[in-house]
Amino acid sequence: MHHYASQLIDLLLVLVAAWMVPATIFIAYAYFARLKHPVSESVFGRLLITSLFIITTAIWLPIIVAAITLSLIGHLWSRSRENRASS
Repeated sequence: MHHYASQLIDLLLVLVAAWMVPATIFIAYAYFARLKHPVSESVFGRLLITSLFIITTAIWLPIIVAAITLSLIGHLWSRSRENRASS
């Protein structure tokens, strides 16, 4: 299981790094083109923000929800074990 978790983390890091390349290029373009509102003035900016939203919701949100769920399960499990031990 640890091997698969490691591969998943590597995949997520690669996806974030792959997203950072066009984001950095766009930031440099917006700076040198002196765009006052880079996202609304360019189609590439809108696509970049949309892709960030998709990456965030499709990848990070399920991981965060799973971590919170596992934490809650672990907390409830330890409370039930304490209740059984004290009875």
